[in-house]
Amino acid sequence: MKKSIISLAIGLAIVSSSALAGGGYDWALVTTGSTSKNNTNAYAGLNWSMGGSWTPAVVLGLFRTHVKADGDTQGANLAFHLNLAGGIKPGKLKLSYLNGKENLQGEIGAGYDFARSAPLLGFGLNGPFVAAGVDGYLSQGLVPYVTLQSQGKFSKPSYQNTTACVNTGSGPFPDSTCTPD
Repeated sequence: MKKSIISLAIGLAIVSSSALAGGGYDWALVTTGSTSKNNTNAYAGLNWSMGGSWTPAVVLGLFRTHVKADGDTQGANLAFHLNLAGGIKPGKLKLSYLNGKENLQGEIGAGYDFARSAPLLGFGLNGPFVAAGVDGYLSQGLVPYVTLQSQGKFSKPSYQNTTACVNTGSGPFPDSTCTPD
């Protein structure tokens, strides 16, 4: 019995000294933040369609985007236009898919033009504070447009790599301030 208690004590001493000897801190690359970010942004703007009145339509819209740390962006744009020429009345309602970078996206969408009483397909480019493209109608052809709007570039996630002293269990530093032995 005395022999087994001494053997247990010696075994525990060896295990605990091995565990303590392997500890330590080392420099390591630490990533903080997220690798992607979802943005929901309401915006307002003015839209001019070529071949029509020079009076702009007021645009009220909503962007919903998913932006990765490298700037890759996908999302949607829902836009409602109010025509101002000849009194305030509904213009277009359009839902578009966005794909590109945080500062420039291609856009493809579909909607309905209340003034023309016709469905539409739209193609364009969306950038900070401006969008340009063309809306296509079955019977009325292509209508180019330009929109000045309040949305700048989309926010990327706060993602960064930093070097920090962290416990790796095998480093040359004995404490978290990384002071040498």
